[in-house]
Amino acid sequence: MRPQDMFEMPQTDLFSEYRNFLTGIDFCISELRARRSRRPIRLEIRLPPEEIEDRTAEQMTRTLRRYCKHRVRYNRRESRALRIGGVSAFRVGVPAMVVGLAMVGEATTIRPSAGALHTIVDHVGWVLMWLGMWFPLDQLLFYPLAYGREDRVLRLLQNAEVVIAPHRPAQVPDQLASR
Repeated sequence: MRPQDMFEMPQTDLFSEYRNFLTGIDFCISELRARRSRRPIRLEIRLPPEEIEDRTAEQMTRTLRRYCKHRVRYNRRESRALRIGGVSAFRVGVPAMVVGLAMVGEATTIRPSAGALHTIVDHVGWVLMWLGMWFPLDQLLFYPLAYGREDRVLRLLQNAEVVIAPHRPAQVPDQLASR
């Protein structure tokens, strides 16, 4: 309803069935992340005619580019923080893996080798080894990928052609209006 709604949540009735819980830019990012296309995009924003001024498209384009640049920088810092978190998670993961390795080694000395104690110690050891490495590697390698996908979309939005058009409610056919 207003150009500002693209970047901030408007004050409205939270219980309204027409309430949108996303800003316009978040909605755009969500739509574009769900697609694989890397082609240039055209962002058509429909506003009530009284909200459109001569410079609205230019201001929206400038603000959109600035927003995308800020968000890409934010994503870069968050991605770096996740990688640092992954490296520091090795401080817990490596000792857990060593304990698991020791348990698997110790399980080989337990007799009978088909007994319940051998099986439990062996399996718990393998689980500890797996957990000790899984979380740090996951955080180090895979968590930052979401920021990279979002950055691809932000670059598309940053270079988008912005068109501001008047919003006109859908016309109801005369046959339906008379019922």
